Amino acid sequence: MSNEPVQAESKENRRFVSVFQEIGVIDEVRFYRGEKILAVAKSIADRDLDPRFSAALAVDVFYTYYFPLPFIDENAVDIDDETKFRRSVVAAMIKSEHVWKAKAHTTADSVTSVVAAASFIERLNSLLPPPQGGEGKGNKRQEEKEGQQGPQSAEPNMEEMVKKAAEAAMRDAEMAKKVKMTAERLGAGRGSVFSLESSAEMILRLARETDVMRILEKIEGLKIPSARGKSGTRYSRGWITGLEYGNEIERVHPNQLALPDELFYAELANDRLLLYQKELPASRGPIYVLLDKSGSMVGSKIDWARAVSVALFKKSIDEGRTFIVRFFDSIPYNQMMARGNAKPSDVLRLLSYLARIKAGGGTDITRAISASVSDIQKMRLGGKEKISDVVLITDGEDRLSPEVLQRLLKEANARLHSIMIQGHNTFLQQVSYRYLVVKKLEKGEALEVVDFA
Repeated sequence: MSNEPVQAESKENRRFVSVFQEIGVIDEVRFYRGEKILAVAKSIADRDLDPRFSAALAVDVFYTYYFPLPFIDENAVDIDDETKFRRSVVAAMIKSEHVWKAKAHTTADSVTSVVAAASFIERLNSLLPPPQGGEGKGNKRQEEKEGQQGPQSAEPNMEEMVKKAAEAAMRDAEMAKKVKMTAERLGAGRGSVFSLESSAEMILRLARETDVMRILEKIEGLKIPSARGKSGTRYSRGWITGLEYGNEIERVHPNQLALPDELFYAELANDRLLLYQKELPASRGPIYVLLDKSGSMVGSKIDWARAVSVALFKKSIDEGRTFIVRFFDSIPYNQMMARGNAKPSDVLRLLSYLARIKAGGGTDITRAISASVSDIQKMRLGGKEKISDVVLITDGEDRLSPEVLQRLLKEANARLHSIMIQGHNTFLQQVSYRYLVVKKLEKGEALEVVDFA
């Protein structure tokens, strides 16, 4: 019987052994996660990944962020070059203060740890000299740089490279945590049990968007009004609106569970259990947001408008309504739509949509409203029994025909909510169901926009 350690059984087995003793042999599920991290890093990198970056390395980097106290045995004997490289990277990571600062956002959080690991690998890859003779994307730029510096430049110190990569990954992890928490908060209760790991690439890209940072700052602390107290339909599930007597166990008030068994069953038989009274909001058409992106909306105006759009998205989720948002200037642009059962991944899509649009162009309000009415009619969401709400956010003074717009809105059974940012439009005021003038671009005014029946 051999006395050699298990790690030395074969080259194949050695490749999939983690540097962390708690993990041991990397199983298929963990290996799949490592491949996913590499795929994210590769998709955002400006050149091919270093061949030393394996799925096993990605797994070890992931657990360096995920574990509260990652520890590797420094006295262990490395059995091949691949393991030595992994161990040198993880050992340098553990020494980096930036990794420990990032742990405030990554510890025991698989989504943020995946994002941090992908970010770290991509950053480290950009710092490592490319392989000799490589033809990956970005190698030409590196060759030009080497030509200026001279041949045979020494490879930078691993600890220095890891430190720089970890510092950048720390910033990405902090923003990724905010994006993830926003997605979960806004999408809570409707599909939030699904993992966001599959959206790691989108989260990382959003984390690097300065416009997303400004949107999150605007909506932070914004308590969006719920659908409670609005007209609704009585149902066994929904918002709690009061108390009543009955026999539906799933709505029973907790204090009834303290009753003796005989009394509980007697009250149940006589329909005398104390129950929560619940209702769902009445069925309504979509909330359709039209965002003016003309040149005059640049800066704080468009940032505030984007934050209001996120708040209206949350309102649509609470009320089980379809949400549509469309930017416009002199022409309407492609829309983004989410159904009433939106998931956290839909929040990511919304943030991505809002962040990539830049202010510029003229203003044509009539075309924008006409496009929204056409969309509502085509989707058959604005029938006679369903009232739709079109929320127009603009600062433009555009001439339009109130008679034409009133006819269009009536055909789609839609109400127009006009939000004028630091301006006034007499024509819109005539045609609007609700007309608000916003002057300070503060959270209080954002709440006033969102809180409509």
